[in-house]
This record gives sequence, structure tokens and C-alpha cells, in this order.
Amino acid sequence: FTEKELINQSTELTEDEKRIVKSYLRKVDIRILPIVISIYIFSLIDRGNIGAALVFGLRATLGLTQSQEANATSVFYIIYILLETPSNMILKKFRPHYWFALIGILWSTSCILLSVAKNATTFTLLRGLLGAFESGYAPGVIGYYNYWYTRSEIGLRITLLFFAAPISGIIGGPLASKLASANFGRFKPFQAIFLVEGSITLLLSITAFFVLIDYPDEAKFFTPEEQTLILRRLKNEQGIASQTKVSFRQTFKILQDWKIWTFAIITLGLNNLPIVTGVFGPTIIKAMGYTGTQATNISAIPSACGLVGLTLILYLINKIEYWLLIFMFGSLTGVSYAIVAFATNNTLRLFFLCLAGFGGVAVIPVILTWISANQGGVYKGLIASGITISAGSVCGIVTPRFFVAEYAPKFTNGHVFTLAVLGLAIGLSVFLGIYFRKENKRRDNNFVDVSHLSEEEQRNMYDKHPEFRYKP
Repeated sequence: FTEKELINQSTELTEDEKRIVKSYLRKVDIRILPIVISIYIFSLIDRGNIGAALVFGLRATLGLTQSQEANATSVFYIIYILLETPSNMILKKFRPHYWFALIGILWSTSCILLSVAKNATTFTLLRGLLGAFESGYAPGVIGYYNYWYTRSEIGLRITLLFFAAPISGIIGGPLASKLASANFGRFKPFQAIFLVEGSITLLLSITAFFVLIDYPDEAKFFTPEEQTLILRRLKNEQGIASQTKVSFRQTFKILQDWKIWTFAIITLGLNNLPIVTGVFGPTIIKAMGYTGTQATNISAIPSACGLVGLTLILYLINKIEYWLLIFMFGSLTGVSYAIVAFATNNTLRLFFLCLAGFGGVAVIPVILTWISANQGGVYKGLIASGITISAGSVCGIVTPRFFVAEYAPKFTNGHVFTLAVLGLAIGLSVFLGIYFRKENKRRDNNFVDVSHLSEEEQRNMYDKHPEFRYKP
């Protein structure tokens, strides 16, 4: 077989090749995962610490009105959404270690400067810059994974990346509470939160510049056998990232794919609940009658449950079809959150808030893995991850409007919105799962010869290549 004939066709590995794959994957994991996950943990803390800051005096010190409070929270997501897809397009033009270090240094500096903002306007501007610079990170890392991992390997790594979400919740609340109660001289409690947490991200981002490797064909830590095999396997699937060409025509073609926009709506519905529990958890819990410190500490518990859910997903991600995982975990999350929203017993509400955290956090890497595994090429994967994560962040603009003090303590409209978009996401996931099964069967029964096309022409077919099979 020629390499052109093997596009989107997996070959059976010998026992020796399986051993080599395990060896090179271990090297890639050690070099990439610890630093990108660590930065992601603190990026989530940097974007979410406004919730704790509001509890610890930000609102009173800057004299924020309800409208200004909502604007300061949502402007992050507005800028974030607008720039995620362009950021991923820029990533393809940059070397990844330059790009991730640069944007990390810039957003951490913005977070540090939040500690010295004197008024609502300056604070809101800095939150916008935080969103602008952070927009390239999460979708960029998921796209960067496609530089190194095949479709069957990426799910485990995306799940490990999203361990950052519950870990940031577990760390973020208590860390913010500890910083707020410590003595930082002339700095107020909320200022200490921004200053210290931003500084940690800054150090990690500088480290990334020296640690990350850009492409597998440039890695010096592989043996010749390992490098040959990783490049062969990647080329047979999505292609080699360093050799992938980018054009406006391909970008426009990718943007016309209805499946990406369906995935985007699903991501929005699934991502809304972790935003609610992560950013507004202290606000919801405080409305139950707890003090600010108690609410901030208790808000870490649903994130800890999310960590348990992610651990289960690590086991299930390659054993159960993606749509079914979303249906199972999404349904559990929806029922649990409905009880949180409308029950009156606080103990019962806290218990089901933990269950909502268990399912809501766990389902996010499932949808992002599903998206990444069904694009058929490095560049399309970058665009798809940018669009879908942008859509998932839209709820960050809308949802803060429902959780301002005016609607406390019930926050009924916010709860109804959260449940409605979650239900829509579950329904669309079932639809896509059925479609992918039928399309795979159609391709199995209808052979199309594309051997007359060049390798580049076949690559540019992405998931429409006749040998490509979707993962339901």
C-alpha cells in the first residue's frame, strides 16, 4: 500500500509496534500534559476568581452597580468568544511553545493588574483583556493534541486536561478564602486574590516556553523507531501538523459544515452548568443562608465530585459511544440540578448540587473529544475546537445576568435557562449519534474510489473522505 492509499485507514500493529507506541506515548505525555494541565488549572482560577472577589469586598470597594457587576463578569466571555476561533487560526501560524507562553504571560499580567483597578471601567477593561489573551488556550491545547495523538488516543488526554476544572474548583475556593484572610499589608482581601493567583499563572507560562515541543517530527526525545511510527500513524489519520497547509478557501469550506454548528450548540448546553456551579456556586450557596467564607469553602465540594466523575470518564471514554455517555451523564446532571433549583431543604439541595457537579464536569471532555475525533484533519480540528468552545462560552455572557443580587435567593430564571439548554444539548447529541451510525453504514455500502486524487486533495476532504468513519 502507498501512504496515499492509507489515508483514514488504520493498519494492524505488530506486538513490537504496540510496545513502541506505548513507549513514545509515555514520553509525549510526560513532556506535554503536566505543564498544559497546570496552566489550564490556573487559567480557570484566573477567570473564575471574580466570584470569590465579589464575596470578599470587590463590589463595595469599587462601588459596583448590579449592571456593572454583570458587565465585569460577562465581558470576559464576550471577548473570549469573539477571539477563540481566530486564535486557533493564528496558532497554526505560530510555534505552539511561543504561542502558549505568550498568551499565558499576557493574561496572567491582566489578572495581576485587576488587583490595582480603581474603578469599574478599568476593572471591566482588564477583564476584557483577560478574556482576549486566554481565548487561545483551551481550544489551542485541544488542537495541539492533534499534533501528537491519534483519534483513539486523544480522548484520554482531553479528559486529563479537563481534570483542571474540578481541581481548579477544589483549589480555587479555599485558596481565595485563605488569601482573603491573610495579611497582605495595604492590599485588600480581593486584591490579594488577583495578585497571588495571577503570579502563579505567570510563572507557569514562562516555564511552558522552555518545556513544550512544537511538532513530533522535531522532537529529539524519540528513538528513530518511535519517531517513524508516530509520524506514520499520524499521517495515516489527520496528517502531520508541521506539513499542514492553511488557506482561506479551506477555512470557508470548514465553516459551512453543519455538524460543527450542531456540536457548538451541544457544547453551549453542556458547558453552562459548570459555569454556574464554578463561578456562581458561592453566590447560590450564600443565598441558602451561609456566610461568605462558608459558601466559598462549600463551593469546592461539587468540584471534588466532578473529579470523581472525570475519573469514571477516564475508564469509559473508549468503551461507550460518546452520544450515550452524554445522554447518561447529562440526564443525571439535569435531574440533580432541577432538585437544587426547586427544592427547599438546604441539605438536600447541597447533596444534589454535588451530583450535578459529578455529571456536569465529567461530560465536558466527552463532547470535546467527540468533536475532535470527527473532523478528519489537523486544521479542521483547530477550527472546530475554536468554534465549539466559543459557543460553549456564550452562556458566560447570558448566565451572569440571572445570578445578580436582584434575583436572589431563588435565581429561578437562571435555573430554568440552565435546564433548558442542557435538555437541548442532550437531544442533539442523540440525533448526531444516530446520524453518524447511519452515515458510517452508508459509506460501508457505497465504495467511492478516490485513488486518482493527490494526497493533498484527499486531505482537504477532511471527514468527507470516503474512508473516514465517524465515531458516534
